[in-house]
This record gives sequence, C-alpha cells and structure tokens, in this order.
Amino acid sequence: MSVQQIDINLDGQQVMSHFYECNGVMMISALFFKHANVLVDYEREHQTIILKQNNTTITFFKDQYEVLVQNECLIKNETLSVAPLDLDGKIFIPFQYVVQNLRMSILEYSPPLKINLMTNNSARPHKAVFYKGPANKKMAALTFDDGPDDTYTPQILDILEEKKIKATFFVVGQQVRWQPEVFKRILREGHEIGNHSWSHPNFIELTTSELKNEIKSTETEIRSHTGKSTTLLRPPYGFITNSDIQIINELGYKIIMWSVDTLDWSGLTNEEIMSIVNRDLTEGAIILQHSFKSTTGRLDGSVKALPEIIDKLIREGYEIVTIPMLLD
Repeated sequence: MSVQQIDINLDGQQVMSHFYECNGVMMISALFFKHANVLVDYEREHQTIILKQNNTTITFFKDQYEVLVQNECLIKNETLSVAPLDLDGKIFIPFQYVVQNLRMSILEYSPPLKINLMTNNSARPHKAVFYKGPANKKMAALTFDDGPDDTYTPQILDILEEKKIKATFFVVGQQVRWQPEVFKRILREGHEIGNHSWSHPNFIELTTSELKNEIKSTETEIRSHTGKSTTLLRPPYGFITNSDIQIINELGYKIIMWSVDTLDWSGLTNEEIMSIVNRDLTEGAIILQHSFKSTTGRLDGSVKALPEIIDKLIREGYEIVTIPMLLD
C-alpha cells in the first residue's frame, strides 16, 4: 500500500496532505480536514476517529467498516467499502465520504493530479491572528521563543536589563519546569509571557485533544508561577490550521505571529540578522528571535545582534513595547 503526497486546492489555498487508494476509494489523512475548519480527534481507548463541524459529527472506527453520522436532524449508521486504517501513525479515512457528509463541494477531482474543494462553510472562526501592530504607530515589539534556557535566556535578559527594555517571551511549558529560576527572573524583570506549547510540536499534526493538552499544560505551569493566565499564544513554527485557530480562540488566546523573522535559530551572524531587520522593519513590527540553545544552530549571532536592534529602533524613533502594549 503506497502512501503518496497530494496538494489540494481548498477554498483557493493549496494544502498538502497524504493519501492512498484502496479498491478505487481515495483514503486521506484525517488531519487534512483540520484545514477545512473541522475538529478532528482520535479516542485511542475506543479506537474512534471523530470529525465535528457545526452540528454534524462523523464517527469512524479504526479497522472497522461501520460509520456513525449524527446531526440535529438524524442519526444514521452506514457501512464503508474501505475501513479507516492507521499507517505510519496517520489515520486515513475515505475522502469523498467526509466531503459529502460535511456538505463540501468538489469542483474538480482527478487524483493524484488535481482536486479543487470548496467547504461551503459560512461559520468561519474568528481569526484573532496578529502578524504586526497598527501601522500608524511607530512601535515595535521584541519577542523571544522556545525558552527559558540557562545559556541564552540569561544573556538576553542581561541586555534587556541594561537597555531598560521590556520584551515578550513565548515560553515552552517543559522548559519552564526545567528552568524555573530563569523563568522567575523573566517575571521579576517585568517582561510579558506568552504560551508556546508544552513540547513544541507542529500543531497541524495534532488532534483536538492533543492540541488542548499542549496549551493547557503550559498554561498550568505558567499560572503556578504567576498566579494568572496569559492571553497570548504563538504556535510552534507558525504552523496552524483553521480548526486550530477556532480552538485557540475559544480558549481565550490571541494568536501572535511576526512580521520580522530574524532566522536566528539557523545560526546566522549578527550582520546577517541586522540585514533582515533593516529590510523588513516597519511600524508595528513584531520581531521574532529565540532564547533556547537548539541542536540546529547557536544563538551567538542573535545575542550579539540584540543591542544593535535595540539601538536601531531607538535611533529611528520607535517605541519598544510588549505585545499587549502593541495591540492595545
């Protein structure tokens, strides 16, 4: 059984997924439907794959041909010609069956070459996603992801303290647990905190339950030190689907992206980082850097560039603020 990659045009946007064909039926990764604002979950205890959108729930049973469809008008049991299957950790379900029952429209269908799909879903999530602040205010926000660690985070804090600048740290829950003293220093020195998940996974690859667990576990850890919750969240890698946005909004978070990506995680020099900042800086900028020693690259260039970035912003008349101040 050969799993292949496919790009599907979904409401005018290209979305990559995986599929295979069995007995003439296209079986697609269940997580693809997250891009169509469908909540996708997998209850391992009962081996059920559950898709929810508006008032319709489709329940598949792994390795079984029975399927249950529920909406406000009816409940129906049907029999599939191909059973859902777990391949390489991905659950595959019948593509056209889901599309039909969630009232989507296939505009063109010729796999594996081309599929055009329209969701016909009027209930779009409220997209509280921010890439920058107001363009009419000369402000910029410094943000740092993935920490705290005991190598780069203290160096960054030293510079911010010396320059008397407040920043926003999007922290990873397990890093807070492993480095509580560094986290307490971030708090003590008046910086803002955001949620960056518990273990830094790709949100696109998570079910609804897994996503909520990543967020809530981190929030619990943050709250154990601060006594309050944060309302800011940044998805790892910036990867997110429409259903993720819906869930995160419902949990009470603003989703914070960025407008200036320094690519510091790749080990760039301070000169290379400054070149990016010089090119991409505009009013309302959210500048992305990192504060965690990773295996892919060192942050020495990022630390060296930080005072240069601050000096540049001040010299050009920018007010350096935290994310809540930028969005206020």
